[in-house]
Amino acid sequence: MNGVHQIRVLCIVPRGLAGRGGIETLFLHFDEQLRLQADTGLHMEFLASRGDASGAGWVFHFPFALIRYAWLLATRRYDIVHLNAATDASAWRKSLMQQIARLFGVATVVHVHGSAFPKPGVPRRAWVSILARVFERADAIIVLGGFWRDFVAGFYGMPRERFEVIANGVADFAPDAPQPRAEDAPVRLLFAGNLTDAKGANVLLQALALLPASLPQWQATFVGAGDVSRFRDRALQAGISRHVEFAGWVSRDTILPLYRQADIVILPSRNEVLPVSLLEGACAGAALVATPVGSVPDVLIEDGNGLTVKPDDPEGLADALAQLIGDRTRLARFRAASRQIYLSRFRIEDMVEGMRAVYQKALAARR
Repeated sequence: MNGVHQIRVLCIVPRGLAGRGGIETLFLHFDEQLRLQADTGLHMEFLASRGDASGAGWVFHFPFALIRYAWLLATRRYDIVHLNAATDASAWRKSLMQQIARLFGVATVVHVHGSAFPKPGVPRRAWVSILARVFERADAIIVLGGFWRDFVAGFYGMPRERFEVIANGVADFAPDAPQPRAEDAPVRLLFAGNLTDAKGANVLLQALALLPASLPQWQATFVGAGDVSRFRDRALQAGISRHVEFAGWVSRDTILPLYRQADIVILPSRNEVLPVSLLEGACAGAALVATPVGSVPDVLIEDGNGLTVKPDDPEGLADALAQLIGDRTRLARFRAASRQIYLSRFRIEDMVEGMRAVYQKALAARR
């Protein structure tokens, strides 16, 4: 694309590219691809909106981020502000940033990552109407799958055509996957996510304690921030500490080899959008076991490359894991299928091309 105007994008991520979250990991993949692929037609810069603070601590970071944001818009020529929006306080932050972008005449693309929408009959909090206005003012809205296009459009009574579907993508860090395993090697399980009830970490620990002693050898690794010492104590009390390791939060250079070593990647969440950990698991040729929430069924095909389980169901999760640990032939088939699903749907190159097309469409609509 030499000689063609590059689309200049300021991308707002919650914690910056070094942050500990799915959005940050996603755009770290994206940024690396832009650096490797010179002909994308995109130039993207990043700004952290909430910083690393937990809970309401974002209020101390956000004012400074907002000042820098306004300064960047005033001194650099951006075509697009890319707002990664979720629910709750994120809606308020993105609404203010969107209004500032509009003052500078910059188009806004809203990328929906939130999954915690109120269920029917539950009172709607103020952020619901704030997010509606963000959508109304956006030049384009991106959702991560057909499920979310239908859900968000129905939730807000908006036309489905307002929503562009672009699946998350990850860089191919395991081109030789799936690698063969020795027949007597333990089956390796990997959980990558915060040690919270929302991610199902405790449910997984309960399920591991229910696995029959007659199964072939297995080892489980939990990677993610949280109360690691408490989980170690629970594993000890359950009598499975020799099978389980808690690594805490680790760098990307450390976790990618763990994906390559994993036979099964597990994510028994209560709600999700399209989790990067399952995409990275598929890339590395791991079978998947997860709850069929959000757009998870886009990457986990029941009895194709993994098994689905109900949220908050340790017995069901234990049964699914026991099936795969005890059947190496089925496990190998699932691992190979995961790799093919990744190649067909979730390459980072496809995500970059999808983003470029949406940016072009958003800018064309303003002319």
